[in-house]
Amino acid sequence: MNKIALIGMPSAGKTTVGSHVAQKLGFDFLDLDSMVEEKEGKSLIDVMDEKGPDYFRAMEFDFIKDIDKNKKVVISPAGSIIFYKDAIDWIADNCFVVFLDTPFEVIQERLSREPKAVAGLKERGLKSIWDERRSIYEKYAQAIVKTDGRSLDQISEEIISQFAQR
Repeated sequence: MNKIALIGMPSAGKTTVGSHVAQKLGFDFLDLDSMVEEKEGKSLIDVMDEKGPDYFRAMEFDFIKDIDKNKKVVISPAGSIIFYKDAIDWIADNCFVVFLDTPFEVIQERLSREPKAVAGLKERGLKSIWDERRSIYEKYAQAIVKTDGRSLDQISEEIISQFAQR
């Protein structure tokens, strides 16, 4: 297996950690949220508001299902990708899946500084979403990496080490 997928809440650090891990391994990096923004020509929040989370998740699945099976890549999908069965099944079948376990308080603080699209946020609130998703992330993860109080290098090295041992 030559792919790593980082799953976790929005603002868990998937993009930052993913690009760092990819650089260290000499892999390509795919930030699916940025790919959606580029294709749609608007922010993720606007895409979610205008077209809904199902449209957004389907777009992300379209991007990943076309990845060459031999391509070495680190993938950063949306936090809600776990609710799109075809996408999460593809990720589970084709990637070493790492859950970036970032505490709720850290997610909350980061999102307050830099708001992001979070499916269901207005209706349910962040804590409810975090509580629901956590067990799903754990279910799909082949590795759980705690991020709190750790440097980017420490987190990346743990991911690389676990990837090498699988």
